Amino acid sequence: MKKSCYFTLISIVLLISCTQTTKKADLAKGKQVYVIQCAVCHQANGQGINGTHPPLSETPWVTGSKERLIKIVLNGLQEKIRVKGEVYDNVMPAVAYLSDEEIANVLSYIRNDFGNSASEISVDEVLKIRAGQSLSEPEDLSSVAPVNEYSKRKKRDRVQSRVGSTFKEKQILLDEIKVPKGFKMEVFADSLEHPRSLAIGRKGTIFVGSRRNEGHFIYALRDENNDGKAEHVQKISKGLEWNPMGVAIRGKDLYVGEIHRIVKYKNIEDNLDNPPAPEVIFNYPPIKKHGDKYIRFGPDDMLYVPVGAPCNNCLEENPIFASITRISPEGKDFEIIANGVRNSRGFDWHPETKQLWFSDNGRDLLGDDVPPCEINLLDNVGQHYGYPFWHGFNIKDPEFGEQRPKRDFIDPIFGLVAHAAPVSLKFYTGDMFPKAYKNSMFVSEHGSWNRTEKQGYRIMKLVIENDKVISYDPFITGWLDKSKNDAWGRPVDILQMPDGSLLISDDYAGVVYRLTYQKDKTL
Repeated sequence: MKKSCYFTLISIVLLISCTQTTKKADLAKGKQVYVIQCAVCHQANGQGINGTHPPLSETPWVTGSKERLIKIVLNGLQEKIRVKGEVYDNVMPAVAYLSDEEIANVLSYIRNDFGNSASEISVDEVLKIRAGQSLSEPEDLSSVAPVNEYSKRKKRDRVQSRVGSTFKEKQILLDEIKVPKGFKMEVFADSLEHPRSLAIGRKGTIFVGSRRNEGHFIYALRDENNDGKAEHVQKISKGLEWNPMGVAIRGKDLYVGEIHRIVKYKNIEDNLDNPPAPEVIFNYPPIKKHGDKYIRFGPDDMLYVPVGAPCNNCLEENPIFASITRISPEGKDFEIIANGVRNSRGFDWHPETKQLWFSDNGRDLLGDDVPPCEINLLDNVGQHYGYPFWHGFNIKDPEFGEQRPKRDFIDPIFGLVAHAAPVSLKFYTGDMFPKAYKNSMFVSEHGSWNRTEKQGYRIMKLVIENDKVISYDPFITGWLDKSKNDAWGRPVDILQMPDGSLLISDDYAGVVYRLTYQKDKTL
């Protein structure tokens, strides 16, 4: 009898020991998920970034309701909230693509490490919430409710204000757009919601990425009678989750760049009415700040994907941020090809040298006129372009500039005006425009958002010789009314069509333009 009790006691001890080992392993896995997915915003110590990303450490949001915490991960949190006396807005995107086990592990780690050893969350509890069931937790949630009814009303007023100004924002003042003699700007498609990147399929379908906070989709536009206007406008939303801004075509397949991943629709133009579920090709960090993905296939048949800095100006440990990356069409052979690139949203390959040229948006809060936005050239894989240590040609960052000498970095090829916000960068290789335009670079300057007097809101023409920019002149203007310091449109992407005309998206006016050239027969 004593022997039996002894073995029973040993079994209980072993069982407890195994349980504790499993617990530690789960928390360790949770920490790994936190470091990859969460730490860039909430910081490794859970203290967050004041005014931008709320703290987690010892807050009711972490120590309170398990159900609410799981729902935040699955659905995101877009309400204004108060945490430790500070108010945060649009504080959390959904990360529902994590597995149930990953969610349980990371939330258990957060509650254990930042919540004074609050109880863990099980996979079964995550499954319950994902299935729409409740955990039936009897607790007072008043301390973590949205700020108050006043803030809700203010948010509603802001939304109504946006709706009220929608018509104004979508007015297309075509007569105000100025183009060189012989050129003509027309509307290819209008009444679009935040149209961004452009790509053309083999059968002529124009795919348009869209940047929205909800109802994520892309457009498929078709000019079926070849009159220079899209008669057929269709939305594709199947399987899309988060700001599908980037679009690129390879063969019959459409690649879409979302903030957190790249997906592929196979044989898209034959299935526009019933597209297949997209295949996930590659996952990127789910960070909204500078997270929009502008994507293109290069001459090497690799997909190029910039990853912006997750802030205005910071030194992020994860090297994937502030970089340009590339992957194979299958999502393999990941490589960082350029570092120190704060926020590139446009790039192209020189038609003769095949070298990669790319734009970069300069940092904010150093004044109206510095630093310049940049045009850069990649000579060798792995080059560093200075951010966040140095900006432009010789501007030392006040916070990080002392950490590394300027000689460590590659200078820009050319400095655009400060806060121009360059988006698309395209070399013109068509035959429609005059010969003087051949191999010139067009750059869309989306326009400043925080400069005292706005600038940008135009498309510039750069002439390049021997890897040097020898001229920088306005090509298309008129979106900005300088007398009112206000703009009615913002050019985004530039797509060269097979006939040599250009399509230009405008995410503010909600339109895609078509630019053509007709030689003056009287000359």
